[in-house]
Amino acid sequence: MLGGLFVVPLTTYPDQLAYTRLFLGTLIKLGSLVAHSGRRIQSEGEAFELLLTTHFPSSEATQELAAPAAALRPGRSDWRLASEMITYRRAEWTIDSFAPYKSPGMDGIFPALLQEGREVVIPYLVRIFRACLSTGHLQAIWRQVKLVFIPKPGRNSYSGPRDFRPISPTS
Repeated sequence: MLGGLFVVPLTTYPDQLAYTRLFLGTLIKLGSLVAHSGRRIQSEGEAFELLLTTHFPSSEATQELAAPAAALRPGRSDWRLASEMITYRRAEWTIDSFAPYKSPGMDGIFPALLQEGREVVIPYLVRIFRACLSTGHLQAIWRQVKLVFIPKPGRNSYSGPRDFRPISPTS
């Protein structure tokens, strides 16, 4: 759990390698990463854990989403504020600001899908986002994050956890 977000590493090591190749143009082999103790990392899980604790030291990975807090009953002022902040026009602008084929998040939805179906989708999204803001509740699935560590360009070696930076492709 990172700051209230459930972290999901890329599902397979080949997926991680594809990101590495995309950003670096070369392949970094498992076993080339060295722990703070000087020992070489031998498993995918161990590598992910080292990268996670290095970049997010006060956080911990969890395999389960936290249970939602008790729902609060929003008042009129909560709904009014949500209506002022979240409008059809702002939702449309936000959707249009995305590159159409930007990497999808955990839901697998590309921005192009939202852009092509904006007339149908936006009214529902506006209602959902207003409800989230006014009640203070965010669905657990929306708190999931796909975390990818990509190599920092221009390094002579990629053996340390600080030679990588975390990114989170989201929708």
